[in-house]
Amino acid sequence: MKEFTRRMLSIAIPITLQNLISTGLNLVDNLMVGQLGTTAIAAVGLVNQVVFILNLFTFGASSGAGIFVSQYWGKRDEKSIEKTLGHIIYITMGAATVFFVLLFAFPEGILKIFTSDVEVIRLGAEYARPVAFSTFLTSFSFIMAMALRTVEKARIPLYISLVALSINTVGNYILIFGFGSIPAMGVFGASIATLVARIAEFFIFLFIALRRLTPIRFTLYAFRFDGPFFRRLMKYATPVIFNEFLWSLGVTVYSLVMARMGTEFIAARNISSTIENFGFVIFGGLASATVVMVGTELGRNNFTQAKFNARKLIQLTVITAIVTGLMIIFLSRFIVQLYNIDQALKDIVLTVVVIVGLAQPIKMFNAVNIVGILRSGGDTKAAMLMEIFSLWGVGIPLVAITGLVLNWSLPAVYIVMMVEELVKAILGIWRTKTGKWVRNVVD
Repeated sequence: MKEFTRRMLSIAIPITLQNLISTGLNLVDNLMVGQLGTTAIAAVGLVNQVVFILNLFTFGASSGAGIFVSQYWGKRDEKSIEKTLGHIIYITMGAATVFFVLLFAFPEGILKIFTSDVEVIRLGAEYARPVAFSTFLTSFSFIMAMALRTVEKARIPLYISLVALSINTVGNYILIFGFGSIPAMGVFGASIATLVARIAEFFIFLFIALRRLTPIRFTLYAFRFDGPFFRRLMKYATPVIFNEFLWSLGVTVYSLVMARMGTEFIAARNISSTIENFGFVIFGGLASATVVMVGTELGRNNFTQAKFNARKLIQLTVITAIVTGLMIIFLSRFIVQLYNIDQALKDIVLTVVVIVGLAQPIKMFNAVNIVGILRSGGDTKAAMLMEIFSLWGVGIPLVAITGLVLNWSLPAVYIVMMVEELVKAILGIWRTKTGKWVRNVVD
C-alpha cells in the first residue's frame, strides 16, 4: 500500500501543481480580458471554443497513443515508445493544419455559426488569427507532455508549463493594457501573448526530445512509417480520437445553444467554466496516475495489480471530488466579484457554479474511469459508445429543447445538462465491472 501511495503521489502531485498553475494563470488572463467588458469575454470565449475542439482531438490522439506508451513503459521498451509518438504526430499535425486554415482564413464565418453580434465577431476574428499559428505548436507540446507523464517524468511538463504560462500572463498584462511605449492592444494583444508562450513551450519540449534527456526522444526512426504498426495503433487510437472529436463538437453545441440564448450567456458560460476548472486541477493528476499505474501493470501482465490500482484510484477520485466541488462553490463567491459585469449576470454565474460543483463526484468518476481505466486496457470502442450516446443521445437533445424551445434559464439548462453525466456514470460502472478492459495490447 505504501508503494501504491508513493507511486501515485509522484505522478499525481506534479500534474496537479501544473493544473493549479495553469488554472490560476488562466483565471488571471480571463480576468484581464474581462476588464474589457462582456463583449470581449464572449469573443475570446467563442474562439477558444473552436480551439477546444482541436485540443480535444489532440487529447484523443495522445490518449490513444498513451495506451501503447504506458504498456510499452511497463516493458521498458523505449524504441517502441518513440515509434508510437512519431506515428501519432502525423495525425495531430494534420488536424492542426485544418484548424489553422479555419482560424486564420475564415474566423468570421466560423464565429457567425455561434452569434450574430457584429462586435463579438469582429473582436473574435482579431483574436483568432494570431492564435491560429499556435495550433501546430500546441499539438506537439500536448503529445510531449502526455509522454513524459506516462514514463513518470511528470515534473518536466510542470516546469515547462510554469514558464509558458508565466510568459502568457505577463504578456497579457503588457499587451492588453499597454506598458510604457507599448500601446494597449486589447484582445489582439492577448492572442499575441498566447502565441509567444506557445512558441517558448514548443522549443523547450523540442530541446528535451532532441537532446535525449529523458526516455522520450525523437530520431529519424520515430518517423519511419510502418504500415502494420500504424494500423495496430489506430485500431485502438481511432475510437479515442473519434470519441474526443465528437465530444468536443457536442460541448461546442452546448455553447452554441447558450450563445443563441444571448451574448451575456456566452460570457456567463466562459466565466463559470473558468471557475469550474479549479475542480479539474486534481483530477488531471489522478487520471494521469491511473493511466500509468493501470497501463504499466497491464503491459507487465500483472492483471490483479491493475484491477487493485483501478479500484483504489476510483475511490480516491470520488472522495476528492466531493471536497473540490464544495471548494469551487466557495471560491466562486469571491472570484465572480472581480469581473466587470452586472450583478444579474454575476448571480447567474454563481448559481451555475453551485450546480457544477455538486455534480463534481459524478463528472470526475466518469473522467478517471473512461480516460484512466477503460482506455488503459484498450477498451476504447466501449468508452466511445458510452460517451457519444450520453452526449448526443441524451444531453444535447435535452439542452437544445430546454434552451431554444422552452426558453428555460441558464441554470435550469445546466441542471438538464448534468443528466448526460449521470447516464454515462451508470454505463461506466457496468462496463468497468465486466473486466473486459483488463488486457495487454502490445504483446
